[in-house]
Order: sequence, then C-alpha cells, then structure tokens
Amino acid sequence: MRRTLFTVLLLGLLAAVIPAGPAVAAGADCGKNFPTRLGCWQDALDDGAVVTVTLNKPLGFDAGQKGSGAAVRRNLKNLRVQVPAGVHTGQGGTALLVLAGHALVDRDARIDQLDDRTLAELPTCDGDLCKALKKSSLTGGQLIDKKVGVAELGGHKSTDHTRVLLLALTAVLLLLLLALLLAVRRSRTPAAAGATEARSEETGAETTARLRPVPPAPAPSSYGRQVGPRPGPSRTAVVRTALHPQGYVELDHVLYRAVWAEPDRTPPVPGAYVEVTDAREADSDVLYAFPPAARHHARGGS
Repeated sequence: MRRTLFTVLLLGLLAAVIPAGPAVAAGADCGKNFPTRLGCWQDALDDGAVVTVTLNKPLGFDAGQKGSGAAVRRNLKNLRVQVPAGVHTGQGGTALLVLAGHALVDRDARIDQLDDRTLAELPTCDGDLCKALKKSSLTGGQLIDKKVGVAELGGHKSTDHTRVLLLALTAVLLLLLLALLLAVRRSRTPAAAGATEARSEETGAETTARLRPVPPAPAPSSYGRQVGPRPGPSRTAVVRTALHPQGYVELDHVLYRAVWAEPDRTPPVPGAYVEVTDAREADSDVLYAFPPAARHHARGGS
C-alpha cells in the first residue's frame, strides 16, 4: 500500500515539473519571404513543438506571391509570435499575429493595419483580433485593453493550469499519505492499562472498589490455601471470578478480594454462593471463602 502511494506521488510530481512539449525558437535560416518561412517553421510545428517567433523588425507578407495563400492556411496553433517594444509588425508580422495560436505584444509595440491584399490571402477574418486590425493600426496596449486575444509580453505570463492542478493534487496526496502513516502508527501503540472501577450505591452513598489485576501463578498441587481454623462470624457472598486461589466475590454489591480456604475441595464457579469471613490479620483486605455449609460451623464456633 505504501509503495503504491509513493509511486502515484512520484508520477504526479514528474508530470507537474516536466513541460508538455519543447519550445523551439525560429532560426534565421528559414528564408526571407513569407511562404518560405512558414514552410520552414511548419516542420517543427508538425512535430508538436511550440515555435516562438520574435519580430525584431517589420515582416513583409509578399501578397500575391506563389505559395503565400497556401502557407497561411496551415495549422499554426503551436506558433507563438512576440512583438517587442518599439517594433512595428509590417503586413507579414500582423498576419502572423492573427494566425498564431499564441500572440504576445508589448504595450509599446505597433501592430500595422491589415491591407486589402493581405486580407484577401487570409483564410478568414472572423476573430476579434483580425477584425480590430482590419480597421486600423493599433498599439500593443490598445490591443491588450480591447481583450481581443493577445497577451502582454513581459507583463503577463500565462498560467499552466494543468501543472497547477497536478501540484495541488500532489499536495493533497501527500497530506493523505501523512494521515495514513499517523493512523497506522497510532493503531500499533498499545493502549495504556488502567484500573477498572466497580461502583455501587449503598444507603445513598457511593462505594468504589478498585479491581487489582491478579498476576498469573503456577498451578498448585491442590485448590485454595490452608488458613487454619475458621474465624467467625461469616457472611454470604457471590463468587464473581474463579478462586484459583484468589479471586473476587460480591458482598452487598461491592467486590472484595477473597481466597478459597478449602484446599482439598474444588472451588465454586462464578455465580455460586460462598461464606466469607474476615482474615485474621488486622491489616489484610483479603476475605476467606468457605463452602456454604461452612457457615454453620463458623457460627457454631462463635
């Protein structure tokens, strides 16, 4: 059970800290015209990588050039386009920003308006970003404030919700594992032995007798203990625990420790009646237990 939990936690931690896919920066060897560059980046995009393109200068669109229309119709959801401060995009940079799955702009960047030739090459212009740039050129700050699907470069870092969820799940699993270990450890701790108290009421007052644990003793050759001549007088009590040789009897709803005083006879079972007398020793709290018939002998001798 412990190994399984540790394995789950380890897998959760690895999934939380390992990125989902590689990020690849677009190199400078992808050609100069727009279709060639998109074709070059497409190889990495097809492999599942996130291609990051940083526009440090305006990029032409080469509208009407052979292959430009087909290039913009490719799947560019893993393309990340960044426009730093002080840069204006040009027609190609604006088209990339519209087509990219991740658009990040600095507030001081300049995003050029899409002209009619570039719009004619785009597959659609249904998105809010494309519609805004079809009307006029805008700064990065204006696009960010319009909330048209662009993020602020440097000022905003997108949150990986999956990673946050995995980290939270890992923390919960760690707490559950800790609680389980504490519960197992607590269940293995032996309970402290305590004295058992028997309570009864007699004439409105509460009398308490503590039951003392009787240590095990080796089996004697005969039952009980020889106590000599029976003292008297006696009282009737009920056996509550086996008298081997000592046990407990109930007298007036109170438990007393007693010793079987007839070693040559088998002691009575719990529930049977016996006659009990006080011990000869003044400071002894152990009673002597005799068979019921012994009561007459004890009284007769008094």
